[in-house]
Amino acid sequence: MNHPLKLGAILFLLTAICVGILGAVNEITKPIIEKNEIATEEATMRQLITTAESFENVNLTDESMIKKVSIAKQGNQTVGYVLRVEPNGYGGAIKLLIGIDQEEVVKGISILEHSETPGFGASADSDDFKNQFIDKIAPLTVSKSATSEDEIQAITGATITSTAITDAVNTAVEYVKNHKMEWGNIS
Repeated sequence: MNHPLKLGAILFLLTAICVGILGAVNEITKPIIEKNEIATEEATMRQLITTAESFENVNLTDESMIKKVSIAKQGNQTVGYVLRVEPNGYGGAIKLLIGIDQEEVVKGISILEHSETPGFGASADSDDFKNQFIDKIAPLTVSKSATSEDEIQAITGATITSTAITDAVNTAVEYVKNHKMEWGNIS
């Protein structure tokens, strides 16, 4: 009778030690992971607005889809904007960055994270899909076979994802249009 209790106590002790070690490793690596995520995001922002030397973050009011706005600067001059937007796709939130220049032209998009269906919605991260947005002027629409400049060709089998990303781009451009004058005072 004493033997099962002893084994249970040993098992409990080993489990507690393992949980403690995992918790410590998590706390040690958390700041490193966050720092790497910030560095990756900034590198991506520089790819979207290639003329930017620095970025200044804007304090946001309550915007549900728009999570972050960064003003791209070259010296003291604003050369564009990068918005982190999180629309809901078929598989959940899609985290993306959208680069927009001073003339409100989309310079590109980059998908940071998604949980879309492999082989379908996950194709939104392909260059073929993302490159459709480069140098486009919103509003954009989704089409099964894009034929005009304001159309984005939907990913086969992933219309919800295609529409979510296109709507996010339209929302980002509209947000820049409505707020860039007030951001002109930021320096």
